[in-house]
Amino acid sequence: MNKKWMIVLLLITALSLNACNFPLFSSKSEEQDPNALSTAVAETVQALNAQSNQPAPQDQPQSPPAAGLPTITPLPTLTPQQFQGPPTQTPLPCNKALFVGETIPDDTEFSPGETFTKSWTFKNIGTCTWNTNYKLVFATGDQMGGPAAVSVPVSVAPDTQVTISVDLTAPNAPGTYTAYWKLEADDNEQYGQVYVRVATKDITFQVTSVTYYMPHTTIDMTCPGDIVVKAEITTSTAGRVTYYWTNSYSGQSATSAINFAGAEKKIVDYVMTINGAGSHWAKIYIDDPNHQLFGPKNFTVTCTSSP
Repeated sequence: MNKKWMIVLLLITALSLNACNFPLFSSKSEEQDPNALSTAVAETVQALNAQSNQPAPQDQPQSPPAAGLPTITPLPTLTPQQFQGPPTQTPLPCNKALFVGETIPDDTEFSPGETFTKSWTFKNIGTCTWNTNYKLVFATGDQMGGPAAVSVPVSVAPDTQVTISVDLTAPNAPGTYTAYWKLEADDNEQYGQVYVRVATKDITFQVTSVTYYMPHTTIDMTCPGDIVVKAEITTSTAGRVTYYWTNSYSGQSATSAINFAGAEKKIVDYVMTINGAGSHWAKIYIDDPNHQLFGPKNFTVTCTSSP
């Protein structure tokens, strides 16, 4: 209800009570006027209308709006990998090797049947010590006359190095040959693969092998005295072979020559004078066509008497 009309209603009610001689608004000295109620109501309405027709007061200047709140940028959504945090460092394995170096560069050329020694150097970067039950084992490829396995020569603690060597022979047929080898732990775990790759020279005429013969390698004899060492020479085809012998006394024989009619074998003898007891050896050097040393042939002499 409008406030103005509420006031009028209250005023009418008060005047009505006065007309009924209600003592709240009466005075004994005043006379009762029957038109007083109508006059009072009219004057009240007139006053209220006058108030409502007055101009509204000027609006008060408004305070400037409060500074806006800063814009909140939403946080990026984390992927499951980001939420998991940095990766956990993988622990070192028990057996792990780092290749350090090698002898015999790849594709080195050898004469057919020529022997050579391939060596690899490894660093132990695992947590376990390699004992002498660890091995370097042939894995696959061209074995080239090598052994099935070579034992680690010494105990190798973590962060230390070891060199392991394998004796090999170049195949007779010309071509390139590759052999793969792996380290093997004492529980047969394999790791650290390496390889050797060599080439056999394409030589039309060559000595492919030399085999030594002696009746005995432990000899009882009168010292000084002579012994005979025999060598069987095998060639790939017809040709002429030149050779000489060397021995444990640092001696060297004169150069000799022998002719071959084809791919065949021939035996040559070497007479070596023994001056005293002990270990001795003899070997043959094929000068042409191979330029290659074969051997040695080792034997032991016991001097039973002197002449």
